[in-house]
Amino acid sequence: MSFSPALPRSTRFAAVALAFGGAANALAQSPGPQERFAEVFDAHWQALRDGYPYFELYGVDWESERRKHRPRAIAAANPTEFAWEMARLISAMPDPHVAFLPAMDTLKGWTVPDVKTRLVERQRIVLSWPDGQAPTPPVAFVDDPHAYPEVIAIAGVPAMGAAADMLGAGPPGTTFSLRLRWPDGRECDHEVRRPDTVGLPPLKKHLGRHWLLTKRIGAIGYMRVWTFDPQKATLGPDGKITTMLRAALRELDDTTGLILDFSRNGGGLVAASDPFLGNLVEREISYRWGNSQGKRRVIRPRSPRYRGKVVAMVDEGSASGGEWAARILRDAGRATVVGGRSMGAEAAVHTSEAVDGSKVFYSAWPMVEPGIEPFQEVGVALDHEVRLTLAEVRRVGYEAAHAHVRRERYRRALAELDAPAGAIDELMATLDAADAAANADSDR
Repeated sequence: MSFSPALPRSTRFAAVALAFGGAANALAQSPGPQERFAEVFDAHWQALRDGYPYFELYGVDWESERRKHRPRAIAAANPTEFAWEMARLISAMPDPHVAFLPAMDTLKGWTVPDVKTRLVERQRIVLSWPDGQAPTPPVAFVDDPHAYPEVIAIAGVPAMGAAADMLGAGPPGTTFSLRLRWPDGRECDHEVRRPDTVGLPPLKKHLGRHWLLTKRIGAIGYMRVWTFDPQKATLGPDGKITTMLRAALRELDDTTGLILDFSRNGGGLVAASDPFLGNLVEREISYRWGNSQGKRRVIRPRSPRYRGKVVAMVDEGSASGGEWAARILRDAGRATVVGGRSMGAEAAVHTSEAVDGSKVFYSAWPMVEPGIEPFQEVGVALDHEVRLTLAEVRRVGYEAAHAHVRRERYRRALAELDAPAGAIDELMATLDAADAAANADSDR
């Protein structure tokens, strides 16, 4: 069982396109479009009805959502309209694990505008626009390069979940509307034109060697783990992600303190993360998976056992398995957690696939136990929070604000381990060089 698909939201369409190789799904006797739309809608709606555990948490009346969206989905004039109505349906749940991927025949004809966005305090802000398509800001912000507007809705869909995944994708040369909110609270609609050529974002199939980074700073160890997904990572000699994690931990075994950095870790497989956590915990930890018919997983202490002090780091990009690892270590009394509010995507993920090849990913099995605080929606509990605020981002610009907060988070983590004052400069130089190398490889 996996956690989230472990892909950046901006690349999920490309991932599906490559995975299916552009193959069409056809039946021997194809029904008309309205019949097919109805069949697809009902399949996905029923899958979530039977398997999604958080309707009450998000205050969603799923039957009411069906009555509202099904007639519009069936009456859609074309597959693009149908896809966006499906996005409206599942966006009722602002769950990071809930995502819709349209049918391949639809994706093959789509393109995506180059609108660069980031999440800050769970608000999606626009940092840059396609050439010539920036909106005219209110007069008070005309000369302010950092008056990043928040995106409230994309093509009429709340700017979260499915709509954020789809990024305004659609047929080349067409337009869609963004609902924006400026720093003074003023709202407006802005039309964005899609590129004239078909093309989805290029897929970065894996993180290569960059998914795992180790560093020794005097008596302090540093270990960055960007994924627990074997499809995204360069594997060990036995073809297992756990081999490399174990070897990296062994290299740092004699350090007195360790930073485990799960920033940007979007998750993966518990089969990869649980053995690694066993190298850190001091007692056996058992947990069950939501509706898994009583099945339990056990994290057992194993060799090599790291016995030094541990700080686990999370940030706004930490999700699912990346959060789970930090939560387990904190609950086991083995780590202090430092950073920013994580995504809050707790449950293992299931997939609904309809006859047209479209897919809905959704949370299915909460990874919780009685007496343990769940982190769905709220993120992992932080011992020391260093926030990236929208106010600061708009004051000095996103890059400067992000760089300052990033440094402060690592400084705080090092302080927890009693590292010398100069350790922060050495660590930041290492991380900057590693990020530059990762970006260079991704551009090839």
